[in-house]
Amino acid sequence: MSSGNRSRAELVAGVSAILAGTCWLGWVFLTNVLPAAAIQGSRTAKLMQLLMTGWNLLLIPAALQLQARFGLEKKGLLGMICGIVSLSFWGYGGATNSITPALEIAYLLLSGFWWTGIGISLFGHNRALAFFTALLAGFAFFDACLSFLEPIPFYIYVLAAPKLPLSIAWDFWVGIFLLNRTA
Repeated sequence: MSSGNRSRAELVAGVSAILAGTCWLGWVFLTNVLPAAAIQGSRTAKLMQLLMTGWNLLLIPAALQLQARFGLEKKGLLGMICGIVSLSFWGYGGATNSITPALEIAYLLLSGFWWTGIGISLFGHNRALAFFTALLAGFAFFDACLSFLEPIPFYIYVLAAPKLPLSIAWDFWVGIFLLNRTA
């Protein structure tokens, strides 16, 4: 692959990851500002489905670019596949409003494997991002375990809540990281 093509691919992947984070923030804002009764069946509900789908599907270019850039050996391929399947499951569940407990556990586990692979691959390139990604992977695995054990008291389930703000921050950090690689 030529250097120019790689730069364009990293540019698309970086911008796409930042847009994914922006979709996350939009969804969080709408979820926390509007009362649930105002959302049901409204155009806002459709927008929230679109944002949920966007924050997942817009990360696929980043998954592909991170694999191309840092996981060229075959061991990284399985992690990237886990990531794309996870993002697709989560995007599908959000788009169709059909997130089931089994689907949630599946995409959480798959994303945990994906983020673990990325964390390992990034270790020699950006240790801070690698450690942050590994922390995010740990919360994804923990969230999957708690989701598997449901019903559990809410105060226990909240222990996995840092995964959401961490993943928002990760989207932006990865986007900026990929954009900085184009220079």
